[in-house]
Amino acid sequence: MDNKEKAIKIYDLIKNGNIEQAKEIIITDNSLLGFVTPFGTWLHVAARAGKLDMIKFLIESGMDININEGVLKSAPIAHAASEGTISIVEYLFNHGAKLDVSDPNRNPLFSAIYGGHLDIVKFLVQNGIDITVKYTGDTMKDMGAYEIAIERGQTEITEYLKQKLDERK
Repeated sequence: MDNKEKAIKIYDLIKNGNIEQAKEIIITDNSLLGFVTPFGTWLHVAARAGKLDMIKFLIESGMDININEGVLKSAPIAHAASEGTISIVEYLFNHGAKLDVSDPNRNPLFSAIYGGHLDIVKFLVQNGIDITVKYTGDTMKDMGAYEIAIERGQTEITEYLKQKLDERK
């Protein structure tokens, strides 16, 4: 099996929850640790699939927790926030994941809002993510987390962010 075939196998194993088999392949060929799929690194894939055991293994193996890869060029914490797995968001944050707000695609708060995950929004806010940052680009003009929550129809998140913004005044 060449590296591309091994990578496809690892991807399928992670997605299907066969973590031990995925680990075995990576352990026998450490060069696969740095493989980047169209979806990002194995950390991105595991974050989207909600596989905390795989994430722990990858971080312990030395993977960069803050690497921006995949279609959106975002970090694994943004992927986890989008999927709504609070335990993974907490684990990544507690192990050094940065709350990158340099770009809307990298902002895990936006990912949590898009996914409708109030618990993750609260966690990110409580851990210091900048809720005042606004973006202007091809798809948005002067939009922040509050405006995105309104646009996405996330009523509870909108109310929570409004309360937090009012507390800052």
